[in-house]
Amino acid sequence: MIEATISVKPPHTWIRSIAESYPARIRILDCKASESDEGVTEVFEILTDDEHSDRILDALQQDSYIDTLDIISSKGGRILGTVTTHRCTACRTFAVSHCFLVSVSANKDGTVEWVLLGSEDEYKRLLRSLGEQGVEATVTKLTRATGGKSLTSRQEQILQIALEKGYFNYPRSIDLRSLAQLLDVSPPTLSELLRKAQRKILQEHFRGRISALSRQSRV
Repeated sequence: MIEATISVKPPHTWIRSIAESYPARIRILDCKASESDEGVTEVFEILTDDEHSDRILDALQQDSYIDTLDIISSKGGRILGTVTTHRCTACRTFAVSHCFLVSVSANKDGTVEWVLLGSEDEYKRLLRSLGEQGVEATVTKLTRATGGKSLTSRQEQILQIALEKGYFNYPRSIDLRSLAQLLDVSPPTLSELLRKAQRKILQEHFRGRISALSRQSRV
């Protein structure tokens, strides 16, 4: 498995427009191909200051490439939501690839940095596809991913959204079915993803410690 950092300059994207116009840090938490031929649906996070938050929201609502916009939360200079676009050549090319998204962030110069996981053949195929679509893309970092018990990007994204939507609150602010609908997965699948992700976090937290059961047996 290869981890590749790719600098992309997409010809059409709302991300580039916001990054070039406002003091904001943009991250894409998830991305998948939409039903339209050229569009994608993205879960995004924008960090800015309170002064520009409303202006960014207005810009998103008026962006000609955005078909639908759903704001999950907007407070304290942090905007979390989803967008569905009718055209994004670079994002669409990635969404139909076999690479896994680790992170996406936008730079002030209009470039977008993708961190991806995949086989060497898969990321090379992605680069060829981007070139065929006329999208500028440069590999800036390439490393071989190592195994371990850290969370996958998908598990991390799901846990973060579940936390932000109040799934772990008592009482819960959102139930499993509603959260599953938001994430476009079935409730049983979401339950299993959450269970495995929480298990990994607990294993990492207690790694190297003496077993509580063995301590208890000595009491």
